[in-house]
Amino acid sequence: MSNQTEKRKHVRVKPLPEEPVEVHLMGTSLIDVLHANDISMGGIGIVAPHHFDEWDMHEKVEILVALPGDLADFRARGVIKQIGKKSETQGLYGVQFTDMGPKGKQDLLLYINRLIRKNRALK
Repeated sequence: MSNQTEKRKHVRVKPLPEEPVEVHLMGTSLIDVLHANDISMGGIGIVAPHHFDEWDMHEKVEILVALPGDLADFRARGVIKQIGKKSETQGLYGVQFTDMGPKGKQDLLLYINRLIRKNRALK
């Protein structure tokens, strides 16, 4: 029994449409605010415009993640682990976190637990 849930170390949650998780890219020419498709303690799925081609597989990146509500924004470093198929309007990038401060980890865990209670965990 090898399914996707068993392969993942961390529970992923899908942000509420009315409370998006914003993602700001550090050190790129893109000034658009991107949004998380899903997020976990291990990484984040980022929805980007179809013309976005700033990142390549295994590239190291730095992002600023803005959690909704009373939780603090945090910086994280990561590595591009997945580049999803691009449609005419958007593409999806999977970033595995490699470094995040203790406050970022604490707030992200709080956020994930809130969303689990709202049945937003992905299978």
